[in-house]
Formats: sequence, C-alpha cells, structure tokens
Amino acid sequence: MASPAFANIVSSYGLKSNGMNAIDVIAGVPVRIGNYQGNPTVYLNTGSKETAARVAANMKDAAKNAGIMPPKASGESITFGFRKPRLAVDHYQKIRELITANAGSLNLDQCPYCFMGSCDVAGMYQGTIARRMHRACYLNKRNSDMEKINNSDGNYITGIIGAIIAAIIIVAIAEALVIGASRILYILYLGFPLFIAGGFRLGKGPYGPMGSFCHITVSILAMYFYFYIQGCWYASYMYNITMVEAFPYFGDVMKIVMDPEFLKDGAMEIVLFVIGLLIALFANPTSKKQGRKGVQQNDVFITPLSTIDTGFSGADAYNPFGSVSTQNPTAEYNDPYGTQNSFGTQSAYGTQDPYASQNAFGDQTAQTSQGTNSDWVDVYAQNSDNNNNSTGF
Repeated sequence: MASPAFANIVSSYGLKSNGMNAIDVIAGVPVRIGNYQGNPTVYLNTGSKETAARVAANMKDAAKNAGIMPPKASGESITFGFRKPRLAVDHYQKIRELITANAGSLNLDQCPYCFMGSCDVAGMYQGTIARRMHRACYLNKRNSDMEKINNSDGNYITGIIGAIIAAIIIVAIAEALVIGASRILYILYLGFPLFIAGGFRLGKGPYGPMGSFCHITVSILAMYFYFYIQGCWYASYMYNITMVEAFPYFGDVMKIVMDPEFLKDGAMEIVLFVIGLLIALFANPTSKKQGRKGVQQNDVFITPLSTIDTGFSGADAYNPFGSVSTQNPTAEYNDPYGTQNSFGTQSAYGTQDPYASQNAFGDQTAQTSQGTNSDWVDVYAQNSDNNNNSTGF
C-alpha cells in the first residue's frame, strides 16, 4: 500500500504507478519514484558511475539552497530522499527543477534493448530502472517473453541446478543456526519452498506444471535432508562419533528421525514448511499466469517522452527479434494476448495487433484497421500521458 507521501506525489503529478513504484519524465529524463517503508525515494539512472558522481556533486549546493536533501551517487544512479513526508510534494517539485537544470548531462538516449538512440518512450527496465527506450523494442521483448512462458520454454537442467543451489544455501543457514548457535529461525522453514522456487527461476527453469513439480520436489527433498542432518547430529552424540561418520548409516539415522520425540521437537518446523509449500503452490512463481503477470506489470509504466511521435525509420532497425510484417505482425500472439480477462481486465492486450502503432513500423493503416482511436490502448492504460504531455500519444 502506498504511503501518503508517495501517493500525494503520484496524484499531484499524474504519474503512472503500480503502488510500489512510479515513473516520471522530467525534461526528457526518466525518473523512478520508489515507495519503501512509508517514504518515497527518487532514483535517477545516469548510465555510468562517473556521470552519477559528477552530476550529484554539481547538484549538492543547489539542493541545499532549495532546502531539500542533497542527492547521493550510488553506482550509476543518483538518489534523492525526503526529510519531511508532509512536504514531499513541494520538495519533489524542487527536485524536478534541479533535474531540469541538469537535463543536458542526464539525457541518456540509448534503448536498453537495441542500444540505439532516438527513443520515443520511457519505461521500467529490469523492473527497477527508469530508462528511455523504443516502444517497439519493449513490445518485442515483452511478447517474446510471453511466448516463452506460454510455450514453457526454458532449461529444466539449469533450473533444477538453481533450485538445488538455493536448497543447499537455505538448509546450510538453518543448520548453522540450529547446530552452531542453538537457535531456530522459524521464518526460514516458511520460506524454504519460495526460496527454492526462486532458485529454479533464476536457473531459467521453464514455467508450467512440470516446472512447479521440479521445485516442489526439490523443496521436499531439501526438508528431508535438513532432518537427516539433524539425525546425524543426534547420532554423533549418541554413539560418540562425528556427523560425517554417522552420515552413511541410513537405517540408524532414519530410526532417530522417525522417533516420536524427534518428530515432536521438529513439529513446528514441519508445520511451517507445509504452510510454505502451500503458499508456493497457490502463489506459484513458475505458474504461467504468474509469469504473464510479471511480464505485463511493466506495461503501466510506459510513458511518451514528448507530444511529438518520432516514429521509426524501418522495421529491422529497432527489432532485435527480426523483421515484422506490417500487415499482421506476430499474428501468433492474437490468441494468448487477445483473449478476454486473461489478466483480469476486459481485454488484457485489447488489440489484434500488439504492434498497432500508427508510426512504429511506418504503417499508417495499422491503427484504423483495428477500429480504435488510440494506438497502444492497454499499454498506456487509462491516461496516455503524464504531466509533461498535453496530448495523447
């Protein structure tokens, strides 16, 4: 839920937001406003550490004179904080003025997808970086990702390896706390399945039922080995041997693990793990629905850079996935993205042509052929421009 300060900035400037992040375009410079722990923070990507350090240093005196917190350089980004949430709207205006004064040093006109200039929109890149980009490149990448999800594309081997590595890490942390520090951090057992599912996705494991089966199975095996190691620990005390020496004696260790007293001691861990397993099943990171939702969530941030449609000079120049027909580009997306309520709206991608931009590929008839008065209707959501744009895009 957005904090009052964050919500006030979003509503006052008509910004596009998903509740946790918002995007603004200030003198052609994309800016992300993050909502963390009740306070907004402004993030400005500069493209290099050197530029971030130099521009942040140039801004400090002006920021102090304006009565706002001086910006800080962090990697390639410049960040602005807010001292008093009740003055956030007023201070954000001063931040906008400061960015406008330094826009010449901040205008990184390079699309992160094709690495070319003449960008026409701003959007969220990798979920957390506000960048200039080409809308056609964004759509190409988004639709390519959607196609991979729908086709369950991915690598089971690398996905399972990622899940196993995640399992080893979380089991090692739990064992270190129990054996090394005689402590039990219960939230770990609740997070076992989700952490391992994240490892599966990090390893590029595919979406779909088989992907879910893989990470759920690894989670169950991880919990089994957690208790097996506990059994070895008990055996080392009972028989005055090391845990390594006890490990091969499977039958004896399992007798310890299955003992009612042992199970009673580990009951809370088991209950929390089962709850975590249910959460991983219902809020499944590898379900196709969740995958599509994750790809689609950045659509809300797409914002025109100006009121002038710069267009594109050709299909291939800005299409890293190959040329696209202007008659019906990527027709194979019509079914998966043109169905009603696929993302809980009247039409998740309410055009038959996901590239139905008037000028995106030089096709002047793409817009009227769909019988709509506005291209990119769903990606631009209900408000096609922000406070920097007086007309629709």
